[in-house]
Parts: sequence; structure tokens; C-alpha cells
Amino acid sequence: MKQLIFATLFLGMFLTSCSSKTPVSPVSVVWEMGQNNIDGLNAFESTFFITNNGTEPLGRNWVIYYNLMSSFPLNDDENAPIRMESLVASFHRMYPTEHFEPLAPGETLVFTTRHRGWLIREAQAPQGMYIVFLDDDGNEMQPQTIELTTLSFDREYQWTRTGQWFPHSDGEFVFSENSRFNTQVNNLSVAHILPTPKSIEKTSGTSTFSRNVNLVFDDAFENEANLFRNRMTSLFGARFSTNGTTVELVRLSPDKDLPAEYYGLTVHDGRFILTAQTPHGMFNATQSLVKILGNALGHARNLPVEIPNMHISDYPDIGYRGFMLDVSRNFTRKENLLKLIDHLALYKISVLHLHLTDDEGWRIEIPGLPELTEVGSRRGHTLNEHYHSVPLYDWGWDANCPHSLANGYYTRDEFIYILKYAAARHIRVIPEVDIPGHARAAILAMNNRYRKYIDTNPEKAYEFLLIDFNDTSRFSSAQHYTDNVINVAMPSTYRFIEHVIEEIYQMYVDAGLRLEIFHVGGDEVPKGSWEGSEIALAFMAEKGMTEIRDLKDYYMERVLDMMDARGIQLAGWEEVVMMPDLRTVNERFVGRNVLTYAWNTIPDWGGDELPYRLANAGYPIILSNVGNFYMDLAYASHPEENGLSWGGYVNEFNSFDMLPFDIYRSLRRDTRGRPIDIHNINKLPLNYDARHMIKGLQAQLWTETIRSFEQIQYYIFPKMFGLIERSWNMEPAWSAPYCDDAYMEALRFYNAQLSKHELPRLKRMGVNFRVAPPGIIVRDGMLHANTQIPDAVIRFTTDGTIPNANSPIWTEPVAVDAELIMARTFYLGKESITIRQRN
Repeated sequence: MKQLIFATLFLGMFLTSCSSKTPVSPVSVVWEMGQNNIDGLNAFESTFFITNNGTEPLGRNWVIYYNLMSSFPLNDDENAPIRMESLVASFHRMYPTEHFEPLAPGETLVFTTRHRGWLIREAQAPQGMYIVFLDDDGNEMQPQTIELTTLSFDREYQWTRTGQWFPHSDGEFVFSENSRFNTQVNNLSVAHILPTPKSIEKTSGTSTFSRNVNLVFDDAFENEANLFRNRMTSLFGARFSTNGTTVELVRLSPDKDLPAEYYGLTVHDGRFILTAQTPHGMFNATQSLVKILGNALGHARNLPVEIPNMHISDYPDIGYRGFMLDVSRNFTRKENLLKLIDHLALYKISVLHLHLTDDEGWRIEIPGLPELTEVGSRRGHTLNEHYHSVPLYDWGWDANCPHSLANGYYTRDEFIYILKYAAARHIRVIPEVDIPGHARAAILAMNNRYRKYIDTNPEKAYEFLLIDFNDTSRFSSAQHYTDNVINVAMPSTYRFIEHVIEEIYQMYVDAGLRLEIFHVGGDEVPKGSWEGSEIALAFMAEKGMTEIRDLKDYYMERVLDMMDARGIQLAGWEEVVMMPDLRTVNERFVGRNVLTYAWNTIPDWGGDELPYRLANAGYPIILSNVGNFYMDLAYASHPEENGLSWGGYVNEFNSFDMLPFDIYRSLRRDTRGRPIDIHNINKLPLNYDARHMIKGLQAQLWTETIRSFEQIQYYIFPKMFGLIERSWNMEPAWSAPYCDDAYMEALRFYNAQLSKHELPRLKRMGVNFRVAPPGIIVRDGMLHANTQIPDAVIRFTTDGTIPNANSPIWTEPVAVDAELIMARTFYLGKESITIRQRN
């Protein structure tokens, strides 16, 4: 429909630009979410208010480009003034039709349409909008940034594909969830750190840790001593000299009965003695001491502090305690990555898995293939993607903007520095180059190389080509790409892969490190790939292959040989060793030591049995469960919570609940919010003799919805603490056998640790984190409220305004007669999302 509106809209503005010099269009757009599940369809309604702020009429000589994730315009009104098209994945455009009437200055076109898909949070609204005007010949001119405003969501859009409603985080639901923590925890001491030590023995008396520190250490621990000194200085203002509190780093004699990362920590008679037989064990000891001191200081800034005398004996249950960061979709720059490494090291994470390449970006320099970063590391406005890809997500049209997280990569020297920095903190970096699917950035880059050389050096043009230009295969990937799979039947593909592997391998050599694991992705290769390629079909005939899937096995064999030649273990997502049905294990590679990452563990999809199928078949696995460890899933079903929800929701308790050896009791709800009966399970067990095939646990942060490093921190903390705890202590006391009462006691204790110790620690380190919201409920006209953070302040309003630092504080039940009550939690200078409850 079309209307002319002359009112001024006072709304929050989201302006995507590179600098103050970015051209801003005379056209502005306001967007409003409508209804989900229209007429029972998997579709939602949205309205665009397009306003002409210029001095001339707005005719039909323009195209507006924008991003809208997980949706496709339906264009079901033939007389509509605007037509919308999906171009690449989430990237769309709209332009006027013959039914569009020119807009006079100051006029607004109100255009309501429908998009296939569903939308439940403000973060899923249109982003990265810009306009391109056309000249008299129909050629596009300079793009101009559009002032895009999103109207706040004021309804509960919690509809899923099946029509089921996931419990919405309104006041009543959160109140019920928070009520689990009404019981006060009184036995929390400064020694209760995360991850939890195996043994804490309290002894009588206390010892003073002064601001002056005398650090004595064995030469084998010089690196750990230096890192400890730096951490103590930055966090507590410690001063190191030959006087003051003595801290000794003592090297134990080799003992094969002790785990490699074992450490001891003794506090007695004013001395702090740390013991270990390996540098990694000593690093663990120093990080534990840092956390104990921080717990004792609380909100105080500087030493001295009194510490109870004690002895700690500790070690992890497993060596691989991982975190994966996707730097492809949206880039994390070197300086921020180093900060993140410091955060992870403090909590004894031992692996940083860097997802370096995907459809949306190639983020590492590869000598000999400059096109990979010249083309693959940039996104911006383009009609042909010859020099960079389209501007996916929220970064606008400028492919040269240095501030945009769409643009950027690690130079060879930077990556070597990152490797060394992480290794010094006992973190292994695992590189991932995602192939053969998720490879669009690489494909575009090698197409550029082809065009560059085809007229002058055809051999060089074809040398690293990744696709068959005559391929007529039709497919759509999970993210709706139709051209993101490399052709595994072409010799040039394997020249490309081997070149990339060798160059990255040499970076580790030059860093003085061994590349132990190389992750090749291998996930989500869409059905239909290669079926229309004559090159692939001829190759199959030559090799005696009868099914398309045989090509993938051939590809795996070739890449495994490349890894074996360099002494590298090949790793991949679970699909690399699964049959096309994604339920049956492909046993062909059982003897090849392929490390598989089990991620798609969704119960209502039947995926939760997959990790045990793989382990029972003999594959070493890393548990990467969606419902427990996908950090990019939103904390809760709430319009203000950023993140995705296709796999449910993940908060700090979902990650704590993960049980590696009892995986079916690791989730309380499925993706549609239905309770899971964890006491009535009849599924494939993990064979006892296959337990050792579980090699590690890993959290994942995919970055489609990331717009800043602060947002990365918000997504990670505090939900990362569950992974930190469970990867260190894989079998908590309440899990074998499972006990509800013991579980609730442990959960309350864990929550108290977060509230009392970990959030203040993050505040001290300058880390952004999420504060949990309050629950509110009205009973007999009285407002009741609660929070999972005992020391937090709850503020509320009854006049329809968002609570702020000046709003009334809730301390006890208070009479209310308003139709709508809103509340927020305030803690450590941060505030929660707004919780609403209708009376």
C-alpha cells in the first residue's frame, strides 16, 4: 500500500558510515516490524517508510540496497510501487516499479510487504542500507549512506517454524527462572575459583599478600614468571623487588603419575609456593593465584590483602579446552584478538580455533596468492564482485573503509605474532580454512586471478582456479548461497589447497611452533553440488565413481595425504566423516586419525546421538554442542537480546549443564522451548571403551551478528564460564549418578561464583559482560521482583518509560496498579535488558 505522511518521526537512528565525509542520501528510511506467521505462513510483515528529505522530487532513478538475514521478499502484490529482490544470501535490493509515483520533497512512501522467514529480535532488522542513484543512461552513480531507523519492538515475536512458542522472557518467566537462586549460598570462599580446583584443603591462619612482591622462580619458568608479573602489575598495582611477600615458582621432579598440567598452590606463613613439573602446569598455578587474590580483594583496587592459608592440588580432566572465533564473517583485529587471548588464558583455555575463511571473507595473507586478501578480505558495493564481494551485514557500501569489520585480514607477520603471543600463554592456535563448501570468498578471489592472467598467461590463470565455469549445478547452502562450493574434481583445486596448507605450515615453523592440527571445515556442502559439472562427471567416470558423494571421499583422501606428509592431524566439522544423510557414520576414515567436531547435537533434529556414534565408531571428537556451546545464540527469547535462535538459546547455565559422558541430560529444553525429560531417556549410549575418544570441549562464536569487540565480550561472558568449568571438570559429582538436588545445589554455587567473583573480575579487567535481568510479577496488586545476582539493584517503572539510573529501586513488595511494569537490573555500572510484565 501507499500513503503520504508529513509527520516528523523522532526515533533512534542507526547510521552506517565509514567517516563523517561519507555521502549521506537525501532519502531516509524508517522500518517497522509487523506480524510474524502471517496467515499461517512462514513469513513476516514489515513496513518501510521511505522519506524524501531533499529539495527535488524523488523519481524512479534509484536502487536501495540492504541486508535482512534469513529472509526472502515475496513480492506478492503485482501493483506494488516497490519491487524487492534477494541478490546474495542476506543481501537485497529494492527499486521503484511502474506503479511508483514520484515523491515530492518532505513526502513519505509507506510500503508494507512480506518476507519469507521469521523475525523475533531487533538485531534481525534491516541493516547496512544505502542508495545508488542512476544517471540518464541508467548507470549507477556514487553510493550514498541512508539514515536507517528501526522502530523498537513492542510485542512478543516469539513464533518459530512449527507455530510453537518458546517461553518469552517476560517478567513472570524470568521471575520463575530466578527463583531457583532464592536460597542463599554461604560457603563461598576466596579459593572457589573457576575452573574449580580438584582439591582445596584449608589450614589454620591467614597470610598477607602485600603490594611489594619478591618473585623467586626456577629458570624453566621464566616465561610464566614474566607473565605473572605483568598480570599482577596491571590488575593489582603490584611492585616487584627483593622485599615483600615471597612467591616461589618451584619445579617438581618429573613424575609420570602426575598429569602434565598438574600444579600445587600452598599459602602458609606469609609465603605463596606454586609447584609444577611443566611450564603449562606452572602457568595454571599463577592464574589460580591471580584469581584468588582478585576474589579476596573484591571491589578493592589494590593490595595488600589477607588470604586464608590453604593447599590446592589441581589439574584438568582433558587437555583440549577450546574456543572458536569466526573472524571471517566479521573481522576481529589483531589488537583485540590479543586481548581475547589474555582473557582466555586467565581461565586456562588451551586452544584458540580461528575460523579464518568462509563465504564472507578470507582473513589471512597467503604469499603467492595476493588475490585472497585483495579480493577476499573486502566487502562493498559492486555489480559484479570482480574486486570484492557484496556488502553483507551491517557495513554499508565502502570496501575500503578501515573501520568496517567487513574489511581486514592478518598479514603473515601479524599471524606469526599472534601464534607466538598465544603460545607464550599456553594456548594452541588451530587454523581453519573452510573447504569445499563455505568457500565463496576464495572462489571470488581465484576468479579475479583468472581474469587477471587469462589474456597473458593462461597457464597461470587456470593454476589455482576453484570452479568449473560451465557448471550448471543448482543448490542452496544453509546461508542461501548458490555458488560457494569449490570443485573437488579439478587438479587446480588441489594445487590451491596444498599451497595454502604449506604457507600456513611455514608460518608456524617461522613462529618456532609445530602445526599440530589443521581444520578444513567440510561442513554444510549443499545437496546438488557438482551434479551439473561436466568436469566432475567425467572425473567420476575416469575413477569408477558411481555416486556424487564419492567425490567428497576422494577430496578427503587427497587432503589427508597432504596433512600426513607434514605430520599434521586433519580436523573438520562432523560432516567430513558422515554419509550424506548426516546420520550414518562413514567408517572409511576411522584409521586416519581425523579429529571431528560434533556440533549439530539438537535433540529435536535427532542430532544428539551423533557424537556417541562417532566416538563408538572410533573417531576422536571435540564436543561443540549447539545448545550448550554456541556463544552466538541469544541469551534468551527477548527482542533486545542480540544473537541467533535457530538452535535454541544459550546462557551461562546451558553451558554449565553440559555433561560430556551423559550428553542427553545436557539440555532442559529443545529448540522450540519444550521441556526435555532428562530422567526418561532411551538413546544410544557412549561405550565405556570409547570415552577416551572424547578429546575435548569447545565453544563457538560465529560472527554474523557481531558489530564490535565489546559485543564479542558480551556474547562470551558470562556464558563462557560454563565451558570453562565443564572442560576442566568433566564429571561433576551430581552427574554420576544424576541427582536433581545435588545439581541445584551446584548450580546455585556456580551462580554465586559468577555474581560474587567473576563479574567483578571482568569489571576490573575492563571486559564487557552481560548482566542478567530481574524477574517481576504482580500478586494481589503487589509487585514482587527477584534477581540471580544478590548484590544487584532492581529499578522499575510504571509509567511506560524504560527504567534508568534515576528510577525507583525495588527492595520489597510494593503496590502497583499500572497496566505495564518494566524493570532492569543494575550492577557494576552495567544494566540489563528491559523486562516487561503486564498487570
